[in-house]
Amino acid sequence: MGEMSSWQDISAAAQAELLQAIPDQWRIDQKKYSGQSDASRVPLTCGILSQRQIDITKLTVSELQQAIAHQLVKCLTDWFYEKGLQRAQELDTILESGGEPIGPLHGIPVALKDTYGLKDHVTTRGYIAGKGVVYEHTSDIVETIRSAGAVFFCRTTMPQTGFILETTSNLWGRTLNPFNGRLGAGGSSGGDAALVAMRGAPIALPSDIGGSIRVPAAFCGLYAIRPTSLRIPKGNWAGTMTGQISVRDSAGPICHSIDDVRMFTEVIGSHQAQHRHDTNAVPIPWRKVSLPDGKLAVGIMKWDGVVMPQPPVLRAIEHTKKVLLTAGYEVLEFTPPFDCWELAKCYYDLIFQDGGADTLAKVAISGEPLVPAFADLLKVYNARALAATEVLKLNLQTRAYKTVFAQAWDRTKDRTSTGRPIDALICPCAPSAGIPHDFNIWWGYTSMWNLLDYPSMVLPVANFKISLERDPPNTSYKHSTSNPYDKTNHEMYHPNLFVNQPSTIQVVGRPFDDEELIEVSAAIDKLPREHGIGSQNKIRADRVSKL
Repeated sequence: MGEMSSWQDISAAAQAELLQAIPDQWRIDQKKYSGQSDASRVPLTCGILSQRQIDITKLTVSELQQAIAHQLVKCLTDWFYEKGLQRAQELDTILESGGEPIGPLHGIPVALKDTYGLKDHVTTRGYIAGKGVVYEHTSDIVETIRSAGAVFFCRTTMPQTGFILETTSNLWGRTLNPFNGRLGAGGSSGGDAALVAMRGAPIALPSDIGGSIRVPAAFCGLYAIRPTSLRIPKGNWAGTMTGQISVRDSAGPICHSIDDVRMFTEVIGSHQAQHRHDTNAVPIPWRKVSLPDGKLAVGIMKWDGVVMPQPPVLRAIEHTKKVLLTAGYEVLEFTPPFDCWELAKCYYDLIFQDGGADTLAKVAISGEPLVPAFADLLKVYNARALAATEVLKLNLQTRAYKTVFAQAWDRTKDRTSTGRPIDALICPCAPSAGIPHDFNIWWGYTSMWNLLDYPSMVLPVANFKISLERDPPNTSYKHSTSNPYDKTNHEMYHPNLFVNQPSTIQVVGRPFDDEELIEVSAAIDKLPREHGIGSQNKIRADRVSKL
């Protein structure tokens, strides 16, 4: 980038360069679709894909689908489909010559978030100053899935800083929700979720330090997991808030089925042989587990005592509770054993322990402004550089939160018929089913599990439609005055805003019990389809690279 270029010039050039990479025959008339709120079906109706390609993309991916998706919702930062096709052809040759698949991801296209290092490619993390900075190394987790057979075609958008729950940046613009362009796709992995929802990839590899896997998956109606952070390799990872290790990043798949969650999470959870030198991850082998004998017991946490979920979110939780009871599950009400607003302040103090200096230094390089949502977080939580003694005190406070919560989970055994603690906890993914652009949502329903480091999953609630008749605004609700989020969340809601929005639930397991969490979630997902839980659409066994 030229020394005299303004940040606006750099942004315009970057976005134009990306569009120029798309061949003319794969271009759509963007003006034609600019006023269309629901873009999810445009790839099937725009005339670029043949019926054969449409049938294929329902199960796997093509470079055409990625190109169309990006033009509609702005979900890519880098598109190198020719390299991807070359690798796919190499993998096809192995099978055609009688060889065995090199791994469980043999030939599967996987989208990579713009936070991971990829040798000889730019990793911007949504910063203007990141454009043109080519990485010399590939992140360990990317090497792990590549060695399992994954094929890379593209990099996906994330917001400036990687630390807001909508995907927007001065560099790449705003990523739109495929089902409702008036809403965000979630963040910080909104590019991953939008691309997968548009069938531009069967699986993406997002990251999560406060909700960045789960919120985009929820807003786009997908399956996802945020694994226990210490089970994930982090070598050569260009993560958020450099040097902060009190709250750790995690990574897991966003995809279309629980089977794909299981398969992909096992791959990244079995990294020990390849990356045993990675001291950021505990070398725990992936385990094959079975559900416990007898009925399963599930806790339900409808709200956290800070921000009341909007009517559709509460109805989805209540609907799930009824389905579980009908299926013979034991269901217990669960209340957090601490003040979740105080926990949130501890979380943000640790995240912003440098006062935001790392981010401010990055934006200063180009002169770009902070995106409004991040600037608002700094203000709401009074971000300031902390002394070492203050950080140590917060770390002790976090340890206390973990102990109290673990004890509360253990005590549920006194309320179950099996004498075991609950097998999982269900709660909202967010206090709303989506957010308007630039709305700063309450993170507490996801960031709590980052601070405590509990693995958590997102499951879609199938055939669940938000409507004025079933989800009217609660006009009698009196919002809390103890925090700034409950009032804005309540006032923002109207069912007409959330037309076409999918609904989801979050399922939480205990630390390092990622395998058990997946199996319990799979059991919930297999409940009778007439009850409306789940939406299986897994990658088929014949989904290798030939398209």
